[in-house]
Amino acid sequence: MNQQELNNKLSQIKAQLISIEQTADNRIYLSCEARNAYAVNKFLFEDVPLRFVIATGIDSDDCFEVIYHYAYDEIGCIINLKVFIRDRENPQLESIAPFLPAAEWIEREIHDLLGIDFKNHPNMRRLILADDWPQGVYPMRKEMDAKIARGWTCETSSRPAPESPARRTVPLGKPILPVGPFHPLQEEMEFFQLTTDGEIVTDIDMRISYNHRGIEKISESLQFDQVPYLVSRICGICSASHPTAYVNAVEEIAGVTPPDRARYVRTIICELERIHSHLLWVGLAGHFIGYDTVFMWAWKYREPVLDLLEEITGNRNNYGNVKVGGCREDIPDEIVPKMLKDLDEVEKKTEMLTKAVLDDPVLHARLKGVGTLSKEDAIRYAVTGPTARGSGIAIDVRRDDPYAAYADLDWNVIVQEQGDVFAKAVVRLLETLESVKMTKEAVQKLPKGPIAIEVKEIPPGEGCGHGEAPRGETFHYVRSDGGNRPIRHKVRAPSFVNVPSFRASCIGQHIADVTITLAAVDPCYSCTERLAVVDAHGNIVRDYEMLLQASRDKTAQMQKELGWPGLKLEDLQIG
Repeated sequence: MNQQELNNKLSQIKAQLISIEQTADNRIYLSCEARNAYAVNKFLFEDVPLRFVIATGIDSDDCFEVIYHYAYDEIGCIINLKVFIRDRENPQLESIAPFLPAAEWIEREIHDLLGIDFKNHPNMRRLILADDWPQGVYPMRKEMDAKIARGWTCETSSRPAPESPARRTVPLGKPILPVGPFHPLQEEMEFFQLTTDGEIVTDIDMRISYNHRGIEKISESLQFDQVPYLVSRICGICSASHPTAYVNAVEEIAGVTPPDRARYVRTIICELERIHSHLLWVGLAGHFIGYDTVFMWAWKYREPVLDLLEEITGNRNNYGNVKVGGCREDIPDEIVPKMLKDLDEVEKKTEMLTKAVLDDPVLHARLKGVGTLSKEDAIRYAVTGPTARGSGIAIDVRRDDPYAAYADLDWNVIVQEQGDVFAKAVVRLLETLESVKMTKEAVQKLPKGPIAIEVKEIPPGEGCGHGEAPRGETFHYVRSDGGNRPIRHKVRAPSFVNVPSFRASCIGQHIADVTITLAAVDPCYSCTERLAVVDAHGNIVRDYEMLLQASRDKTAQMQKELGWPGLKLEDLQIG
């Protein structure tokens, strides 16, 4: 379907819309009233059909807005549906989660942060806020800023009854296996509750936001050129992907295009990051299934990649190189020969690693047929990245809606049809080789010229920026009122849609396969949460040193309870 055919499709729902506005060849904004939102969303997802990306909730003072973001990947177009909710006292929308499971989490998040009620939602429990957060207090409403300025505190608000809402989500008496919030497989806090029948998982529930950092709210207090530093901290392994998606959105608002050399530098850093991320995942995956040789190989081979990133940007992670209008640091011409030599070596080692993994009959037996996510379920849960491509969905933002220098390079989108853990491993290994090839070509084609242009101001408007992070599509929506700060900034990391797909891939599996199915999507919980603890006045309750001391105090308490005095270095007999 081409652009004209898409327009013809959209004309079928014209009577239910307030307006249709095309701001660019690949950006369309629809708007409708709340009463028509369900029907229009259902049409966009099922009849066009479009790929659901995420939804953004906005407090616009006179009303609430929910913007549903869709992608039409065949022509690289983003279609945004703005829904206006005029009733501020009792804001309501019909939930689209019953036909689009990918919307379940984001509707719960919008309800937590803005208080919009989604009628007929299958599971309207808290997602972002803690269970003891006061009822009726919505932190992303504009009125909260005024309340805090007047001295509002959580203690002045009513709290929910102790039994509401409970984390337990299955009836008592059924066998329950908790995984988390702390688990050796999970580097961060996340809670999975498995309901089992013997060794078979019959249901699964997930709880996030044990470490919510308020990135979107903080962004509203920073100037446009400060935000890339903030969003690079969303995830260390995606610290090029998030700033790139953000500046893509802001540059869309400003109508600017970065210089050619900056486009290539961005591409090189993003692909080095992908190589680093995929090799890290392969190593951890090997460790999780007891294949520690792969773990040691993969982590050794990624070291030269991190060294290259450090040479270019000064950092192995959190590169801080992308800015609105270009890049902050250039790639010195004198290191190009070294880069090509190192990439040749990485390519050889990755080829060897790939053959070793793909030729191993034990890995075939352990991973094939495990944690299968069908193509149909992958669409319903709107998964992205290797998780989608491992289930036969050939989507990749770098090709479908090119940014940076990707349209200038020769490369392939890697797709596997099986949808199991083995397929996801194959996708990542082959993508690593594609990224090496892409990076070498970009380095060889690196054009001369400046790496940035000056952008003095950001006009009023809104923009959508996305990029292909190692785990999948990273999406940023930014709105400007012409000032020097965004008035709304929505972040959707790939894990936010990939993680909930466990309901489709884990149910019916053996307990022993659940954790490896979890690892197969390469979940990033810090991306999903988006840590000092502060009170309602913004005062620090616990900083790093206080948290460290709390840990030491807890250790001392446990030693006392166990009657163990502890071990000192001088007590050890060495030699």
